[in-house]
Amino acid sequence: MSHTSKDIVGTLGNELEGKTIIHCITSSISCFLAPQISRKLMRYGAKVIPVLSPEAAKFINPLIFEWATGEIPITKIEGQVEHVKYAGISANKADLILIAPITANSVSKLANGIMDTTVTLVAGTALGNKIPTIIVPTMHEVMLYNPAIKDNLEKLEKMGVEILYPRIEEEKAKIPETDEIVEYCLRALNDSSLKNKTVLVTAGPTQAFFDGIRFISNPSSGKMGFAIANEAWRKGAKVKLVYGNTSSQPSEYLDETVFTKTGDEMLVEVKNSLSKQHYDIVILAAAMNDFKPKEVRDEKISSRESLKIELEPADKLADIIKEISPNSILVLFKAEYKKEDEELSEAALKRMKQAKADYIVANDVSIKKYGFQSDDNRVVILDTNNESIWIEGTKNLIAKELLKIIKLEK
Repeated sequence: MSHTSKDIVGTLGNELEGKTIIHCITSSISCFLAPQISRKLMRYGAKVIPVLSPEAAKFINPLIFEWATGEIPITKIEGQVEHVKYAGISANKADLILIAPITANSVSKLANGIMDTTVTLVAGTALGNKIPTIIVPTMHEVMLYNPAIKDNLEKLEKMGVEILYPRIEEEKAKIPETDEIVEYCLRALNDSSLKNKTVLVTAGPTQAFFDGIRFISNPSSGKMGFAIANEAWRKGAKVKLVYGNTSSQPSEYLDETVFTKTGDEMLVEVKNSLSKQHYDIVILAAAMNDFKPKEVRDEKISSRESLKIELEPADKLADIIKEISPNSILVLFKAEYKKEDEELSEAALKRMKQAKADYIVANDVSIKKYGFQSDDNRVVILDTNNESIWIEGTKNLIAKELLKIIKLEK
């Protein structure tokens, strides 16, 4: 591995530390984006071995992949019998096969057991050895809808291949964003502790309008809720995210995302969701407005007149969750201001009991380096046994630790 490649390993996290990913590349024009995918996987700690089909090696010089990964790309099968070494039953076998991009031609070959290129030989061997395999098809849109291609993709799905379908733009089936491809790899190699489980997460601030355009709210960024939704998805859960007015957008790969502007809208959306189906875990990370104006004017109030707004308590979403869905595990978030650790824990415990929640996560938002907009936080997580765990770090880290702590069996 070159010095340049070593420098980036693990810079985004250690989720793929100790994992070997075979990144196969076929001759789609999208193969020019493949080095970015390889390097992003390395940033999560993975060892990435590039495998190029002969046609892909004409599109893009294999030396680029040697620079990108620090590994000598496999462009032909030689004396090491590379397809057996990395995809067969051996101590060196890969943890995951990623074919990104894969052409219509290679899809058909792989689906029908034709192994006449480096990529189809490595991937075909991996399927025989039940190594997790993800493919990312890219082609012209009309080719994607060819009945034979559709049949071959369905055939691969039945074989256990995970297919990350392309974005349809300009009549072309384009390769998804690098981040999305990497997320699917992270999910494939995660612990799958939430597989077949359903998780509902709320995130971000809500607004309470007092005239046609003005409202009261808070500076929540939604980062904590987004991080929890992403981590639950990585662990195999089916995730619904209900979020407020944030500056960032939720991940496209989540199963369902619903934007709600006001606290009332968020309450109704969550209430309806729980009435329609069971969620194993409900995590209320949104900073919903605690108050709302008693009177709301439809028009814009003139800025030349004095204004007095009377507020009343808003309905508490947390207080109705257990009434609607008593078997859901309920996790609350509570923000306090200028509280000592003991006071923070006591206030959190009291609130948890009021809502009959199973867990609560509390933090002091008065601390400047944490608070609403920060990427980091310091929280205490309490459960019904009054056991507490303090965690300090990124919101992504807190999301991972929280989902480890939650026990699905009551």
